[in-house]
Amino acid sequence: MERKQPAGLPHLPLGVPRRGPLQRRSFLDGACRLAAGGSIAGGLLAIFAPPAAWAQTGMQTHPASARVLAQLRTGFTFQISVDVATLPQGLAVAGAALKAGVHIVEMGTPLLKNEGVAHVVPAFRKQFPQALLLADMKTMDGGASEARGVYAGGGNIIDFLALAGVDTAKAVCAVRDEFRRNDAALPRLAFADILVPHQGPAAQAAETALRMIDAGVDAVGVHLQSDARRVNPKLIESDYLGEMARAIFARVGKSAPVQVVGGLHAAQAKRLARAGLRAFVISGNLGQPDTVTRYNLPPAEIERLVAGFIAQVGGA
Repeated sequence: MERKQPAGLPHLPLGVPRRGPLQRRSFLDGACRLAAGGSIAGGLLAIFAPPAAWAQTGMQTHPASARVLAQLRTGFTFQISVDVATLPQGLAVAGAALKAGVHIVEMGTPLLKNEGVAHVVPAFRKQFPQALLLADMKTMDGGASEARGVYAGGGNIIDFLALAGVDTAKAVCAVRDEFRRNDAALPRLAFADILVPHQGPAAQAAETALRMIDAGVDAVGVHLQSDARRVNPKLIESDYLGEMARAIFARVGKSAPVQVVGGLHAAQAKRLARAGLRAFVISGNLGQPDTVTRYNLPPAEIERLVAGFIAQVGGA
């Protein structure tokens, strides 16, 4: 069943090169409507084009990546976290979520560890040739080699842990830049995940976000740890994640996109959207106000729940 996109979500393909001076840290805003199959439509370049005021002289960047970053800042983007154990189930969940309207497919850490990066990333790229693919690597060291594995397999984004520190962030970004130089068509991005409550309080987490951006990452995530929310369900029931996300967004939101992830439900996301945040990750609860994992639901039901989350939050 065809779903209507919420306002501000253009139907966008994987990034296509466009010429022009683009400054890297100025472009960070919202969405690449991704669908399985189809060809890259050059006629949609205008949708990705940043506002004229953003086209500044200075450091030249990778246009395909800059267009995705520009969309990440001003439009809503929704990511599905495919945290399952097997490749067939992962492909099924991703396919349902793409039909529902997500913009980024996250190949989750359990899937990558159980099936292997060299197996999972190429399989997702083959199945979803136009999708924007993120690998949630939970990298704590060896950032260069892990980033290389993701990009070489056809992934667009590596997500590593901000806990790894500035040296790892710079190593990941160096490999990202290498792949940008070698391929003009594919967006290549690096996100740093800030784990809370471990990296709290809010002021400390915001400083971590700033260090990651200064090291060169394209976006930061505010991630409510799954183990922590299992031990203390009140972390989900309260506005703890929202408080952390708003504090980090206030500090770095003008410089980089801020994603929110960690059992997020629609009501929480709507409040954050009203505060200006635009990038949300849908976890295994599929946007419901509980900790129940729903990846085993039929694809049509996954599609319905994900589409509902997008419609509610995108219209906030």
